[in-house]
Amino acid sequence: MKRIKQLTILLTLLFLTACNVNASVNDGKAELTELSERAHALEEKSMPERYIINPISNLDIKAEAAVLVNALTGDVIFEKNSSESLPVASMSKMMTELLILEAVEEGALRWKDTVEISDYAYVISNHPGFSSVLLQQDEAYTIQELFNAMAIRSANGATIALAEALSGSEKEFVALMNDRARELGLEDTYFVNSTGLTNHDLQGFHSTGSLDDKNMMSANDLAVLAKYVINRYPELLEVTKMKEFDFQEKTYANSNWMLPGTEVDFIDIDVTFAGVDGLKTGFTDEAGYGFTGTVQMDDVRVISVIIGTEEIEDRFLETITLYEAVLEQTKG
Repeated sequence: MKRIKQLTILLTLLFLTACNVNASVNDGKAELTELSERAHALEEKSMPERYIINPISNLDIKAEAAVLVNALTGDVIFEKNSSESLPVASMSKMMTELLILEAVEEGALRWKDTVEISDYAYVISNHPGFSSVLLQQDEAYTIQELFNAMAIRSANGATIALAEALSGSEKEFVALMNDRARELGLEDTYFVNSTGLTNHDLQGFHSTGSLDDKNMMSANDLAVLAKYVINRYPELLEVTKMKEFDFQEKTYANSNWMLPGTEVDFIDIDVTFAGVDGLKTGFTDEAGYGFTGTVQMDDVRVISVIIGTEEIEDRFLETITLYEAVLEQTKG
């Protein structure tokens, strides 16, 4: 009798367990079905028309490579030779900007931290023609000051100082740049320094690659990087839209001549464009003139990349051609 009672209890427990498992499975299936239905509904839900920009193909862009993308969707609107890895000069500083912004967010650096200037950063910052602010070794500069100099003026010495502040040496910083590029899926990108200068311009301080090596990226990779940076850190645009900034009692102009209200004495044509608020210029003899730009047009933001024009103003004129083609759609 005792054994029969024990067997009865055991069978009852097994039955209840089976019921609970079955109920859990059914609940799980119901939840999965609900999630699937929601996902399907989201797929069918169309993007509001005001955010859609149709592809453009009939543009004669005079540059080695170009791409125009919708900053919201990532859709490519126009492209020319956009997958070829090319020298991009200071446009590669966007990766340096990203790593510094991430370091500040993580607490590895603080904007008010001061940085001592190494021989390397000093020599490059005081080299004629290297679009720099003049750094001195008896002065202390904050991370914020150096970042503004890099993002607004494209200052090479300031960029090197930031790289050394974060990683101890530019060599270690370049390794971080290449690691981050792989993480972001930038397959046509390879960095050899933090600035975008060709290694032979670094006055014997280069630490990665040969003297003739330079930072290489495709127009697509630049657009992906720009999209990631401004979506992750939109506050960057508050810096890059500044037409000028003060640094150690001297005023420096932004290298982006498309910013509304900018006046430039070097050219006779107005290349400003309403809504432009970034992002990064670049030039070396090997890369030619380049510009990664972004503009807000009502509800639409686009990102553009121009690589390799012959004249300094052409990078902006070709960008205007891209933006005007978008305006024809959004205003039409």
